[in-house]
This record gives sequence, C-alpha cells and structure tokens, in this order.
Amino acid sequence: MIFSIKDYASYNLKELLRNGHLMAGLLGALVPALLVTYYILTNSTPFYIKYISNFYCMLGMLAAVLHPLYLVNRDYSFKTISLINNSRQNRKNYVFANIVVALYVSLFYAALGVGLLLVTHQLGVPGELKASFLLGFSANVFLLVLTFFLFGYVLLLYGLRSGAVYGILTALLLFVHNILANVLESINNGLLSSFIEHFPFYFYPVMVGSNPLSPLQYAIGCLTLIVLLVMTLKKSEKMEV
Repeated sequence: MIFSIKDYASYNLKELLRNGHLMAGLLGALVPALLVTYYILTNSTPFYIKYISNFYCMLGMLAAVLHPLYLVNRDYSFKTISLINNSRQNRKNYVFANIVVALYVSLFYAALGVGLLLVTHQLGVPGELKASFLLGFSANVFLLVLTFFLFGYVLLLYGLRSGAVYGILTALLLFVHNILANVLESINNGLLSSFIEHFPFYFYPVMVGSNPLSPLQYAIGCLTLIVLLVMTLKKSEKMEV
C-alpha cells in the first residue's frame, strides 16, 4: 500500500490542533508580543513595531519547529514508523509528508505574525510597516521553520535522543546566536565576521523578526535547506525494512 502524503498531513495537522500543541505554541508566540504591545501603548518608550515581531518570534519559532518534529519523534518512539518502512517509496513519502506539515505550520505562523503586526500597527505602535518587511518576515519564518525542522529530523535519524535534539534546537534558537553576536562585537577578523554573519544558524534567529535577509543569505539558506533535505532522504532510504 502506498503511503498517502495528503492523508498523513491532514490527519496530523488536525491532531496538533486537537491535542493542544498548536494552541500552546501560539500562546507562547503571542503572549510576549501582546505584553510588549501593551507596554508600548501605555508607556512612553523607544520601542517600535519590530519589537513586536521579535518577541513573537522568540518562542514562536521554537514552537513552530517543534510541532512537526514532535510528530516524527512520536512515530519513531512508538515504532509506528515500522508500518511505513516497508518500501523505499513509502519512506520517501513519509519524509515529504512531514515536510508538508512543517510547511503548513510555517505558513500559519507567518500569517498570524503578519496579522499581529498589522493589528498592533493600527492600534498605534510606532514604526514603519512596509510590504517589503512583511514579505521578508514571511520568507524568513518559512525558511527558518523548514531548516531547523529538517536539522532536528536529521539528528533524530542519526540516533540522537529526542531530549538532546530538543535541547540543541532550543539552544540554537534562543541562546547560541546571542553568544555569536557577542563574538562578532569583540573580534576584528573580517573573514570570521563574514562567516558568522552568513551562518544560517546565526542569521535566521537574529534576522527572522527584524529585517529581510540579504540575497547572499537567502541563497545560503536555500542551499542549506536542499542539503538537509537530501541528507534526510538519503538516511531515510537506508532505514531497515
């Protein structure tokens, strides 16, 4: 029997909604952003609209990455994957089905973020809100979620425990880029600075809610995504039947 990408994606997107995972992630994304919005509107502060997007992405991007990864980890933990590993085509379809889930999750978080920015801007949060920024924000969310999801997927396929994978992703999305930012401020080596600035696990968390990426960063991001996809497919094809 051929594994259905459409049925799997549809069922599991509904499951994320039913079991409360999606709602918990949305609360994690919205609550900090709404608190900052309230603070900006009720106090005289130098904060502006990009603070809203940054606080939305702070926990929102971690949640968006973990939603589809939770599904993969669940299937491997409960050995459900053994029902799928009966053919190379099904193993490939399973990978693409989870990518479809990650794609829908990323688009949902991007759309919600854009809606949040439009509403808060109308409420009086200062700062320009250009179409170029909203498009860049959406593209950044899309690329970040798919890239970090595939990275976590690869780690699971290579045998890392789920706790370690979640810890690595949490560190990369919340802490490591701050450490690298401090390194950038303290070094005078142009080559090293350029490498850090064009390192996807640095520029995605830093830039996702702040600014569109540079053309080179988008090119590097797309190449990284392709490499991770190939790694995921190759490793999945070698899984035991």
